[in-house]
Amino acid sequence: MRLEYPMKENGMYILSKKNFDEIATNVLLEYMPDTLNYPKATDIEYLAEECLYLDIKHDYIVPNGKVLGMIAFSDTQFKTYDFEAEEKVIEMQEGTMLIDMSLIGTENRARKRFTEAHEASHWICHRSYHSPSNRQYDFRINNYVACRTENIEAYGVKNKIVKSDNDWEEWQADSLAAALLMPKDTFILAAKEAMNERGIWRGYLSMQYDVQIINKVISELAHVFDVSFKAAKIRMLHLGLIG
Repeated sequence: MRLEYPMKENGMYILSKKNFDEIATNVLLEYMPDTLNYPKATDIEYLAEECLYLDIKHDYIVPNGKVLGMIAFSDTQFKTYDFEAEEKVIEMQEGTMLIDMSLIGTENRARKRFTEAHEASHWICHRSYHSPSNRQYDFRINNYVACRTENIEAYGVKNKIVKSDNDWEEWQADSLAAALLMPKDTFILAAKEAMNERGIWRGYLSMQYDVQIINKVISELAHVFDVSFKAAKIRMLHLGLIG
């Protein structure tokens, strides 16, 4: 799918915060409209594999676990090291999403889902940047994106400075990932229902409420949408549900 938004000469889309909800709504409306009808977890693997035609693979990307995911915009090779410090090469075909093996397991499920959504968002937003003419020999030197641990779920971190195109890529991928996993309208609906159940009728959480009440609302939302507590809290902040 092609996005109808302004673009820099180098193919990088110029997107504002509200644009990510628009993009997510359009993607979900086309492929998974039920996610827009009532609060539920987005089946991000189905979206990636069956709708965006991405191939999800798993490997130990770097020994220190600093890279959680990658997406290949063309056939490529990624040079890294194994746990014995021996050099190894990971081969990736165009449209391959690589998720680090450290995320396998129920305790890391939410982080894995966000990483998958993050990489899918790169595919939606950044193919034009990495291949402006959509031809193999026009791909940039870095024809893949390797997403570091500190960049995943960092779209709402205060004082995070966005300077380079790479910074913009990561911010855009994080922002769209959040909108795909926590669609605006159903997230607000679920948040208000969770607050109403606890006698909060004003439609947002004020810091005057007991921290345990605030955390319970956030935890409930994290459970409903199958995301981390951190991701749910940031989403609430961005949507003005915490004041």
